[in-house]
Amino acid sequence: MYSNLLKYIIIILISALFVACIDDEIESPKQEKYLKVGEILSSGSSFNVGFYAKDSLFVGYNKVYLKVTNQTGGSPVKQATIVLHPLMDMVTFSHACPVENPGGTPNADGYFEGSVLFSMIGTDSWSLTVDMTADGKTETVKFPIDKVKATNPVKKIVVIDSLSNGAGKWTITKHPISLVEPSNWKVGSNVFEITAHTMASMMSFPCCSDLTIEITPEMPSMGHGSPNNVNPVYTENGHYKGTVNFTMTGDWRIHLTIKKGDRLVSDKAYFDILF
Repeated sequence: MYSNLLKYIIIILISALFVACIDDEIESPKQEKYLKVGEILSSGSSFNVGFYAKDSLFVGYNKVYLKVTNQTGGSPVKQATIVLHPLMDMVTFSHACPVENPGGTPNADGYFEGSVLFSMIGTDSWSLTVDMTADGKTETVKFPIDKVKATNPVKKIVVIDSLSNGAGKWTITKHPISLVEPSNWKVGSNVFEITAHTMASMMSFPCCSDLTIEITPEMPSMGHGSPNNVNPVYTENGHYKGTVNFTMTGDWRIHLTIKKGDRLVSDKAYFDILF
């Protein structure tokens, strides 16, 4: 009898534990696919515009998402021309940063998808103005941005191109370089994608398509590199894509050698990676 009672108690405990596990799975909050930054009514009151990202905004390449609905009736806008204007107010002056404007139609989730390559940290200093034309109307929204944070390791660097004009005169050009992929590093082959832009002015950052880029991974703490890497080549819209191979986890440094034709622009640039 004692043995049977013990079996019943064990069965009850196991059943309770199983039910608790199921309840935990059911009650676990689902991770949001898009993080809302803000939502504003457009200047002409025709559209509600939501501003979303995949994570907190940071210095570097950020995918941004806009959900646009008609103010009357709430139906989604399915065709629009959208232009992004990020701006950092430095009190005494202002500057922009590179962008990739969204395409004319939403993605599968109903969001117009673009990118903003924030160039520096800021608290209550960045904003994003969105000009859009849809349904025969052209209107604007302006989103204040609470914070753009730094990352460690950094995901954005600046390469300085110094070109001599003779007699001690130099032309100095800045090239912001941002890391795009991968978002998660692993041992073995990784897609290595970066963007390159030219700082033509404080407000203009055209894509840079004429670079030759070589990558050399190094593990500083162990004093070795890794084989089977593919140098990134230009694809489109300032993007360069290749492959970097890691033989083990740890601290890695991806050295960049950047050239324009046969002229060396920089062999001092690098991205640090830790995984």
